[in-house]
Amino acid sequence: MRFASTVFAVVFCLGALSAGTLHAGDWARFRGSNGSGVSEATGLPVEFGPEKNLAWAAEVPFGRSSPVVAGDRLFLTAVEEGKLVTLAIDRASGKELWRWELEPRERAELHAATDSATPTPVTDGDNVYAFFHEAGLVSYDRAGKERWQVPLGPFRNFYGMAASPILAGDRLFVLCDQAEGSFLLAVDKNTGKEIWRKARPARLEAYTTPILYPNAESPTALLVSGSRWVDAYDLATGVTLWSQGRVGSGPVSSPVLAGDMLYVTAIDHAEDGWAPFDGLLAAHDKDGDGELSRTDVEGVWIANHFGWLNTDGEGNITAEDWARLAREVVNEHWGVFGMRIGDGAVETVWNYRQNVPYIPSPLVLDGVFYMVKDGIVTSLDAVTGELLKRDRLGDGSAKVYASPVAAAGRIYIGTMDGEVAVLAAGADWKVVATNSLGDEIWASPAIADAHLYVRTKSKLYAFGAPPAPDESDTDKGR
Repeated sequence: MRFASTVFAVVFCLGALSAGTLHAGDWARFRGSNGSGVSEATGLPVEFGPEKNLAWAAEVPFGRSSPVVAGDRLFLTAVEEGKLVTLAIDRASGKELWRWELEPRERAELHAATDSATPTPVTDGDNVYAFFHEAGLVSYDRAGKERWQVPLGPFRNFYGMAASPILAGDRLFVLCDQAEGSFLLAVDKNTGKEIWRKARPARLEAYTTPILYPNAESPTALLVSGSRWVDAYDLATGVTLWSQGRVGSGPVSSPVLAGDMLYVTAIDHAEDGWAPFDGLLAAHDKDGDGELSRTDVEGVWIANHFGWLNTDGEGNITAEDWARLAREVVNEHWGVFGMRIGDGAVETVWNYRQNVPYIPSPLVLDGVFYMVKDGIVTSLDAVTGELLKRDRLGDGSAKVYASPVAAAGRIYIGTMDGEVAVLAAGADWKVVATNSLGDEIWASPAIADAHLYVRTKSKLYAFGAPPAPDESDTDKGR
């Protein structure tokens, strides 16, 4: 197996070098280079807003996906009037270059905090690839012409399919973890033809985006953080290389890789136990049939999560539904896991359990691990897990769904209050600016060259610091 993987890696790398027209400064997938959230860009502004350091602002339809950047354009997805939309935006001006609308193959019941355009698209520099919960995979070329579609679903995931597709060479990968029938799919990026499909038994709902190992430049494996398990798959065949259990259930935060260290996070769901079903029946079963209907739970928290609690997707919530969820979410293994990957195996080096985020993915910068949960930023030593600092972004506890991103020693964090906090990174990090955009920020920002791209609920902003004055011109003016 090891020999086959090595041979494939050589061939794979050669193919990757000739695939697409990406450049070093591009931000081509969810959270940029290999999902790290870190860019090599310099010169980004610290202070910005609708009237400061603004390159342009564009009205865009709502979607929770993040923008991706390649060459002279940006791509993003949205849901508008029931249509599944993919957009191309001119990077210099913010002008819409094209949009393509796709009819849903189904009308899924989804939680209010998600939508069919939650997964972030990916681009190879020439083409864009999008994944929609209610349709599947679709690819468009640079001009906006549809290249192919791969219908997927219907899915059983009430909180929506959130894993973003990723590229490696000529292959496109998408993770489809759900209440039943989870799988990992590899297709030919040029044709959409299925190359392999790996079933993921016992891996239930999860919302993370895979990353490449050992890196994005010469990958041999795909690393997947799933419910209760972290798995590594051979890129060529989908064969499982190793699996590590004893991690949290239902993760949303995507994994991050730094050298030979892998970081995964999963918040505690119900470490102290799951509410007994008999007690819920006593309180809410109005007709005494031993089940909970939508009418029974109207006005109760259960109503907002009925599609998740009704695990078989049929009828009412039953004792069997409740028992299945209890087996999944009652889990003593949770928190942040710092794992070291060795020769075909992985070991947990440290586990941290305080203020662990549920949705935002973490990042690692210069040996420091950062994560944010509802206005509280925690930094740890990336090697040992030792707490370095835990403090608030500012007054209050703003909800944070967007994942932090970083460049040139600064970290950018968008909040649901419509603010972007800028941190000076380091063991004793500090907030150096708070910039108000006046609109909810669901999507993680993108960074390309000297610009920060922030998607709010209704707009896409491009922020860039003004160029430094030309001293020769100043001299001429004298």
